[in-house]
This record gives sequence, structure tokens and C-alpha cells, in this order.
Amino acid sequence: MEKLVCKACQAVVDSQLEFCSSCGEWLGLRLGEVSGSKTSEEQPKEKRTRIPQLKCSNCKALNPPSVKYCNDCGQLLIKPLSSYGATSLPTRKEVPGIRAVFFLAVVIPLIAAASYYYNQNIAEEVIEEVQIVQQSTTTSTSTTVKSNLQIQFPFSCSSSSTYGEGWTCESLYDREPSSWQDKGLECQDATLEFAFAKEIYIEFLTFENLDDTKSFTRNFKARDILITSDESEFSVEKELENQNSSTQWIDLNTSTSNITIQILSAYPGEELNGAPAFTECAIQEITFYGRG
Repeated sequence: MEKLVCKACQAVVDSQLEFCSSCGEWLGLRLGEVSGSKTSEEQPKEKRTRIPQLKCSNCKALNPPSVKYCNDCGQLLIKPLSSYGATSLPTRKEVPGIRAVFFLAVVIPLIAAASYYYNQNIAEEVIEEVQIVQQSTTTSTSTTVKSNLQIQFPFSCSSSSTYGEGWTCESLYDREPSSWQDKGLECQDATLEFAFAKEIYIEFLTFENLDDTKSFTRNFKARDILITSDESEFSVEKELENQNSSTQWIDLNTSTSNITIQILSAYPGEELNGAPAFTECAIQEITFYGRG
């Protein structure tokens, strides 16, 4: 099969084509038309096979899939998308963003959880370190510097009445199961006074009735109390609950060296299993919490 060179693009194409299969340029007269030595009848018939894969949108001629322009009219051929050899989609390993997604979905929550755990553990240490901060509270006579919050034990105490030895007001802060009781006065006009070695800042106190249920039921219990200190304008009035199942808290927030508790009213004692009620007013423990 004879070939010829396209004058436009220098491509080597079949001499039987009228238009260049590479650039679409007209190739001129065919070789058979130029020679004239043989007529069409004299030329041997040559069986030519074409692969009808691309159909020209202009002249409807069929063209082999390797040509760019129509062999008959020179029209640019439009190939189907499948013939352009599109690359396959990237695999998971080839996608650079998958690492970022993994980091956001897994690593960041782990960091957040670790941070929360660390903050929870460090919180108590921070609270203790905050105690170093010096906060001054000025009173009319002096200035008390707040330090660590801790139990403050009175230097001494006195009461308006006492049942006797072993039932004095010292039993209220000895951290023992002993109690204070008045001398059968049913809490009437009962007063407890606590003196501290120096002026301190008292933040709150806790009040505990008798632990023993039988004794608690049969004794009189403080109900309404009035708390005063060295500060002239300071006073706290509190109604206590008639229960011994939990400790009762009373906020004070006062700078003082003395605390006075007056019992204004009481819960009466009751009979229990035929046993009569006691006439004594009983308190098991009073604990002071402060700084200084």
C-alpha cells in the first residue's frame, strides 16, 4: 500500500485518502487519477476493510478510530468519552486528605479527653495553690490576712448552764462522741460562748445533733439560734432542722476572736418506747472553719 506525506503537517498517510487523517488538510488528487496509465477497470480490485467506529457528524462517513479528521470531508471527529482513556479514581492511599480526616475524627478527641482528665486532676492542686493569694479583710480595729481554710479550735468556751462534769461546752469541739447538755433547762435562754487565741476569719460552722437516735429523740434540741461576733453589725439567725442524719452548715464570714451562740427556741424531747423525755438540751458537735 502506497503512502504519501501531508504537505501541511508532514504526516505519512495512505495515498488513497483525500484528506489528511492527522490534520484534515486536502491531500490533492489521488495517485490513480494522476498516473492515467491504468483505468479503473484495469486496476486490480483491492479489498479494503475499515473499522466503522467513528461516524462523521457532517457527512456521516465511517472512519477508523485512529484518525482525528474525517477522511471524506475533513470534519473534526468527536470521539466518545470512553475512548479518551480517563484515569481511574484515586485509591484511599492516594487521597492526601484522608490523614487530615483521621486526625480530626480520632486524634483531636483523644487530645481533648486527655486535657479534660489533666484539668480535673490539677484542679484540686490549683485550689490549694490559690490559698497562697493573700486577701485582706479590714475591720474597725485590725486587719486579718486570710490563709488556708482549716478547722479553727476555740481557746476556751463557757455556757449559761451545764449538766455537770463530762457535759461541758468543751465537748462541742473535742472531736469525740461526747456532748454538751444544759442542766435540765430545756434549752431556755441557753448561751454558748467560744473564744479564740487571736482574731481569725471564720467562714462557716457546722452543727451536729446527737448521733444516738434514742438520745436524740428524748433530749431537747436547738431550733432557732442567733450567732454574733466581735463585729458590731454582724449577726446570723438560723432555724436548724430537727434531724441527726446529716451535718448542718451555717455561713458566717466574719473576722473575730469570739463567737456567741444563743438558743432562741427548741424542739422538745419525746417519749420513746415508754421511756419519758429528757429535760436537758443537747448538742454533740460544733466545728468552726476559717483562716488565720
